[in-house]
Amino acid sequence: MTRHRNSLSNLFQAVLDFLAVMGAFELSFMLWALSPFRANLQPAPPSIWTTLFVGLTFVTIFFSLDTYTKNAEVVDIRVQLSIVKAILVGCMVLILASFFVRSFFLSRLQTVYFLILAFILVLAERFIFYRINLFYLKAGVGVRRVLIYGAGAVGTRLAKGLLKYPKWGYLPVGFIDDFQNGDVKVGNPISIIGHSSDLADLAVQYGIDELLIAIPSAGNDRIQWIMDQCAAIGLRFRYVPNLYDIAIQKVRTDVIDGIPVFSIGHLHYRPLNAFIKRVMDMALSGLVLLLLLPLILLISLIIKLDSKGPAFFKQERVGKAGMRFRMVKFRTMFVDAPAYEVHPQDRRDPRITRAGWLLRRTSLDELPQFWNVLKGDMSIVGPRPEMEFIVNEYDELQRERLNVKPGITGLWQISADRALPIHENIDHDLFYIQNQSPLLDIVIIFKTIWVAMFGIGGK
Repeated sequence: MTRHRNSLSNLFQAVLDFLAVMGAFELSFMLWALSPFRANLQPAPPSIWTTLFVGLTFVTIFFSLDTYTKNAEVVDIRVQLSIVKAILVGCMVLILASFFVRSFFLSRLQTVYFLILAFILVLAERFIFYRINLFYLKAGVGVRRVLIYGAGAVGTRLAKGLLKYPKWGYLPVGFIDDFQNGDVKVGNPISIIGHSSDLADLAVQYGIDELLIAIPSAGNDRIQWIMDQCAAIGLRFRYVPNLYDIAIQKVRTDVIDGIPVFSIGHLHYRPLNAFIKRVMDMALSGLVLLLLLPLILLISLIIKLDSKGPAFFKQERVGKAGMRFRMVKFRTMFVDAPAYEVHPQDRRDPRITRAGWLLRRTSLDELPQFWNVLKGDMSIVGPRPEMEFIVNEYDELQRERLNVKPGITGLWQISADRALPIHENIDHDLFYIQNQSPLLDIVIIFKTIWVAMFGIGGK
C-alpha cells in the first residue's frame, strides 16, 4: 500500500514538473517577444505540440537523473542537485533541437529566460509539494509503520532519527527485544512491545510495513532466523550491518565473482575541483568585499554606537590540516564575554548585544569572513571552522573535516539540523567532502542566500 502511495506521489510530482516546464517555456517566449533585444525577428508563438514536446523532454530527463527518488538521507541536497543538472541538460537538448529541427525556434535570449524561469517554477512547485507532503507525513498519512528489532544503543539511535526526520516517511511503532521488557531507558521515544517470537502477531496488530533489524553485533544464525520469520509472513525487512559505526560515505563495495567485498576509502578532494574552487573563492570574495564595502562600513558604525568595543571580533580557529588561523567576524557580543565558549543558542542570551542579535539573525556577522576566504584561510563553502578545544575532542571520523578548508557556509547551515552543535552533524560534512563540485557549491550558495533572506539562518 505504501509503495502504491509513493508511486502516486511520484506521478503527481511528475505532472507538476510537466506543467511548470511548459509554463516556463511559454512565459520565456512572451518575455522574448516583449524584449527590445530581439531585433527584427518575428517567429510565430510555439505550438501546443512544441510546448508538449518540451515538457515531456524535461520530465524524461528528470526521471533519468533520479529526481523522483525518495531516499532516507539526513542530507537532502542530492535531489535538488539532480534537479539543477536535469534543467541544464534539458536546456542543452533544446538548443541542439533548435539547430537540427527547422520548425523548432529557440533564440539565445529566450533560452536564458527559459533557464531562469524553469529554475524558479520547478524549484518553487517542488518546495510547495515537499511542504504539503511533509504535512501529511507528520499527520501519519502515507508513512511506513516499522518495528525495530533491538532496543540497544543502535536501535535507540535509529528510533530517534526516524522520529526526528518525518520527511523520510517512517513511523517507528515500537521495539521488539528478546533481552529487555517494558519501557526502555530514559530518553527513548518508543517502548518495547514484544519479543521476536511475537513478530507475526505484532505485524498484524499494529499494521507493520517493515522490520528494521538493529543488532549489528548479532551472529549470522540469529540474523538469518529473524529474516526467515519476516519471509514467512511476507514482511519487508532491512538490517544494520556491523559496519554501522563507519560513515557510509567511507565504505566502498566491489563484487568479485558474485561476492561483495568491502573496503574503507579515504574521503578525497579532487585536485581539479580544488583549483576551480579556489578561483571561484577569490573571484566571489573579492566581488563581495568590493560591492558590500559601504554596508560593511555602515554595520561597523552601528556596532560601535550600540556597545563599547571594536567592530570586529577575531578568534583563533582550526583550519585545513589542523592549521590555526585568525577568523574575523562582526562583533555580536559584549566585549567582556569569554571568547572561547560554546556559541549562544538563544536570542535571549545575555552575552548578545542588540545589534548583535540582528546580525546573527540575518547572518550578516559572517561578512568579514570573506577576507579570510580571499587570504586562503577559508573557502566560501565547506565545514565550519571550530575552536581548538572542540577539535581536540574529535574522533577519527570527525577529523575528516580537517582534510578541506573550512567554509563560511555549508550543508549544515542550510539544513534543519542547525539547532544541534556543528560537530554532531558529521553526515553533512562527510557528504560534502565526498561529493564536492562547483555545481554543488553554487547550489549551496544560492540556498544560503535564501535562508539568510528569510531570517532562518541565524545562530
